[in-house]
Amino acid sequence: MKRKQHIALLMAGTLLLSAVLPCTQAFQTDAAAKPKLSVKKISLNLNKSKKVQVKNVKKKQLKKVTWKAKNKKIVTIKKSGKLAATIKGKKTGTTKVTAKIYLKSKKKPVSAVVNVTVKKVKKPVKTPVTTPKSTAASLPPAGTPAASQPPQGSNKPWQEPSTILEAYNGIFKYMGTCANYYGYDEKKDQLRTRGTLDFITDNFNSITLENEMKPDSILSTWGIGVQTLTLAEAKENGYYIPENYPETIVPVLNLETVDRTLETLKKEGLQMRGHTFVWHQQTPVEFFVKNYSGNQKVTPEVMDARLEYFVRNVMRHVMDKEKQLTGSAGTLVYAWDMVNEYIHRTHDATSITWHNVYGDMGLEPSYLKKTFEIAYDELERYGVQDKVVLYYNDYNTYECADDIVSLVNFINQDATDKNGKAVNICGGIGMQSHLCVDYPTIENYGETLDKFLATGLEVSISELDVSTNYGKTGQDSQGWDKWEYIDLGQTDEDQADYIKSLMEMIVSKQKNLDHSKNQKGIAGVTIWGLYDKCSWKANTKPLLFGNSITDPKAAYYSFMDAAAIWYS
Repeated sequence: MKRKQHIALLMAGTLLLSAVLPCTQAFQTDAAAKPKLSVKKISLNLNKSKKVQVKNVKKKQLKKVTWKAKNKKIVTIKKSGKLAATIKGKKTGTTKVTAKIYLKSKKKPVSAVVNVTVKKVKKPVKTPVTTPKSTAASLPPAGTPAASQPPQGSNKPWQEPSTILEAYNGIFKYMGTCANYYGYDEKKDQLRTRGTLDFITDNFNSITLENEMKPDSILSTWGIGVQTLTLAEAKENGYYIPENYPETIVPVLNLETVDRTLETLKKEGLQMRGHTFVWHQQTPVEFFVKNYSGNQKVTPEVMDARLEYFVRNVMRHVMDKEKQLTGSAGTLVYAWDMVNEYIHRTHDATSITWHNVYGDMGLEPSYLKKTFEIAYDELERYGVQDKVVLYYNDYNTYECADDIVSLVNFINQDATDKNGKAVNICGGIGMQSHLCVDYPTIENYGETLDKFLATGLEVSISELDVSTNYGKTGQDSQGWDKWEYIDLGQTDEDQADYIKSLMEMIVSKQKNLDHSKNQKGIAGVTIWGLYDKCSWKANTKPLLFGNSITDPKAAYYSFMDAAAIWYS
């Protein structure tokens, strides 16, 4: 009896399964047959065209297909039969083309989108064989790897580069971006996500941690603040304690993220700018007050000792880690932004910063000079003073170039190495270049670059982005101009035109560098972010890519095009 019941149940189950399977197969077939386009994205040269086909639809199933470009200035569309259209590049830029597919079996159309990028035609340029006026003037900066494109004077046709790094190889030693190891939101895990990391290594050879080497990241713990150790605990943990350190506790230095980043650099063949030590922003208030707690600021003498503790311990940790990973110091971090934005230091009475402790010292701040002296001493201690450069970094440099030159001259005044020889302990000037498509003028920016190159110091375009629709909207509570997004009618094409002119000017300065006055020139360019959506100024769309690393804008192509002037 039980056996018969078992057989009956088995047969019933089989019948049920056979009834379900056709439905499942039908569902899968319907899903697979959903109308779509033959491609998701295309790239066109100006005046060139490509055909896009509707797939998974037979003509007898179709009522009609309509095609529409989001920006009709970028492309033209011509139907090619009932199921296809030919898209032609009309103007450089990016746009979306939407196909609305009307089926006899459905009331509403099915939409399918193709992303279209239109770029200028690249024409091979032959440079006539000539003898350069000066061998030194025709060479790229010292230490630059051989260019993938032919050098000046070559009669080999110039080849279109496929990456940013390839386009500028031989022009600048470093082509960089800012990135995050942990980060947050759209910025998270950039140095730990394989696809993003592949994009970085393809296009750049340098990174700057966007926030994870700033003072608040190293001196404090998220959600907890500044933690401290007794001197005995600090020494046991390997911290350096300055001889004149007058306190009984020191702040814990959080360098785990820095370590993981250095390990990634070694593995991926990248290098890094260290950013930053002395800055009036993103530095915990506790660093400036007694016992690292409360609101009673310390004396300049105590702050001097804290400054030395901070700089020496971070630099020693990094260089020891480099030795562990590569066998020698100075191999992964090639530059340090020692001081950031001193010219634009705040005077906020509600907070406590370097300025509040030391007072306003104008263009002769002793604690900045001390910062460079300590750091240079550490470079000498590890024997890397000739390969690692200490920088002063600032923004809106085209408004305060003379002050920056005066400040750097003060820092370098009477500076000597351990043998008593005069040296520039501040060896570089970083030009933060958070620009707008209408400000500054290319001429003004170029004049500033000339002033910095005339110092004989190395120069870097340390933070580059170019905003659209960004302007003054009033003043904040401290009386500073307030800049925000505002609709000025500026387009991606306006951004592309500005970037093309800017980069052509910068490349021309490097190409025509007077090596008798400056041996190093422009060391590199760092684009401040991977794409608009993860930029600190996302709503002004300031970068070369839009919503992702697979979404190049017109600015990307103009940035690439600008490198060609090196070979003209």
